[in-house]
This record gives sequence, C-alpha cells and structure tokens, in this order.
Amino acid sequence: METTNIALGMTLAIIAGTFLGSFALPMKKIKSWQWEHTWIMYSLWATIILPVALALFTIPNLGSIYTTVPFMTILTVFLFGAGWGVANVGFGLGLKMVGLAMGTAIVLGINNAIGSILPIILYHPEDFLKPGGMAITAAVLVMITGIILCSIAGGKRDKALKAADTVGLIEKGAYARGLIICVVAGVFGAMFNFALIAGKPLEELAMINGASQLNLANGTWVISLSGGFVVTLAYAIYLYRKNKSFALFTQKGTSINWIHTAIMGTMWFGGVALFGMAVMNLGKLGPSIGWPVIQSMAVISGNVLGIATGEWKGSGKKPLQIMLSGLILLLVGIAIIGWSSTLS
Repeated sequence: METTNIALGMTLAIIAGTFLGSFALPMKKIKSWQWEHTWIMYSLWATIILPVALALFTIPNLGSIYTTVPFMTILTVFLFGAGWGVANVGFGLGLKMVGLAMGTAIVLGINNAIGSILPIILYHPEDFLKPGGMAITAAVLVMITGIILCSIAGGKRDKALKAADTVGLIEKGAYARGLIICVVAGVFGAMFNFALIAGKPLEELAMINGASQLNLANGTWVISLSGGFVVTLAYAIYLYRKNKSFALFTQKGTSINWIHTAIMGTMWFGGVALFGMAVMNLGKLGPSIGWPVIQSMAVISGNVLGIATGEWKGSGKKPLQIMLSGLILLLVGIAIIGWSSTLS
C-alpha cells in the first residue's frame, strides 16, 4: 500500500505547515463579530463543507466504504477528532489572548512532541531505538527547545507591551490564562494525528475502490473533522446563549466576514489535505515524520506573519532576538527530520 517518495512528501509537508500557520491571518480583518461567530463559520468550512466535498470528489463509492468498515474504526476516528475539537476551541481562544505568533508556537509545539514520538512508541516500538526513530526524537527535542524560546520571547513581549501601555492586537494581561489554554489545546491537538493513524482501514478500502495514493486519507478527514466540529458547535451555541450574540451574524456591514472565514477554512483544510498526501509519501513512519515538519513550519509562518502584522511592535529587540533564535532551531529540527526520513 505504501509508496515512498521522500522529496515529494517533505515538500507537501512544508507547504501544508505554511498553510496551517497562516490560516488565521484573515481573523485580524473581521469586525463586529465575536469569537464564536468567527470560529464556527471558519470551522464549518474547514471541517464539514470542504472535507466532504473533497472526499466525494476523490474517493469512489465513499458511502459504501463507510458502511463496510468496522463501526469501531469509525467511532475511534470520530472520538480522536472530538478530542482534537477541544484543541480547536482552545486554539481559537488562545490566539485571542496571546496573539497569532505565540498561540501558534505553544499549541503546535506541544502536539509536535506528542504527535511525533507517541505514534512510534505505540504503533512501531521496534523502530523507536533504530536510527530513524532516534533521529526523529532528536529533531523533536530540538524543535521543543525552539518552542520554549518562542514562549519565553512571548512572555517578554507581553511584559514590554504592558510596561509601555501599548495598544496592540492581543488582549493585555491575558498571557498567563492564554498560556494555560494553549497548553491544553496542544495536548489535545495531538489527537488529530492519531485520528489519521486510526483511519488506516478506511484508506485500505479507499485504495481497493480505486482512490489514488495521494487521496487515501480524504475519507478519514470527513469522520475525524466532523467529530471536531461537534465540539466546536456545542461551545459556540453555549456562547451564543450566554452572550445573546447570535444576531450579530446579520448585522449590517458584516458580510465581508463571511468571506474572511471562508478563506480561513480553505487555507486550513488545504493544509490538512496536503498533510494527508505528505504522510502517504513518507513511508511507514510517515505520521511521525510529517507531523513535526508541518507543525514547525506552522510555527515559523505564524511568527513571521505575527511580526509582519505588528504583534511585536514596541516590544524591543531582546524578545525578537529570542524569538528568531527559536525559529532557527525549528529550521534545524526540520533539517534533521529530512535526514531521519532517509534512515527509516
């Protein structure tokens, strides 16, 4: 079933990570809506409309595949997706509290480690102490160090902005609370990778029914992402009732928000689809190789965009220097991952 094309797989993973790290940029342009309006509309596009459309277009006999595969496979993939849904909600809240750069760094950094190393230990323990497994572990440790530096830089930035009483793009005084939310989101976010692994029976049936190698994961995304959407929808409904804010959807002048959230959803799911394609080309340890690459590229692109959009304005040189040091380590980690893929 597996066809290895390391160069293609790494390229797709890098592009996927760039998409995932920059999808939230249009969020800065949304006016009048509250968080629950933005996140539910983005999630509707990213986790329901686009995954279903892509799966129907690329996998023959999709309905038959879902009725043929064991129910426990469907349930497991769905529950992993629901766990990721907790991260989806937390990530959205974290972005509001700590900013695009820091939110991306913390959340993706944590599930970088969990989603890369645990799959080897749980599913391929025989490879953990082999050169490929050890190289992946070393790369993840380098990346975690980079994430720690990014987090330290974010804390220094927050102090500098409060000291200067600068009006910025993040909630002031929310760094500690946002940090906790991002850590929780990071832990649950790793379930996204496990959903893909649990969906292997779906991929096998997709291949039997004539789906191409690059599209085998598309049927899995429909199940896992729908699990995530259920969690997101439940929390959004709670906020609509609490804030009595549902009517903001039809407020005058907000029509452009629908376009911004559609762009967010398209960019995010584009990254997800490319990640699935990358894993298909990275061999037996594809999830563990592709996962840290996309996460680190997401951190890098998120931070670059955060700097470009003014999140670091007024913070001084020191925090920015620490952040750049962290980004360099992330690039080094990606290079090690690329090397590890030749050992697997």
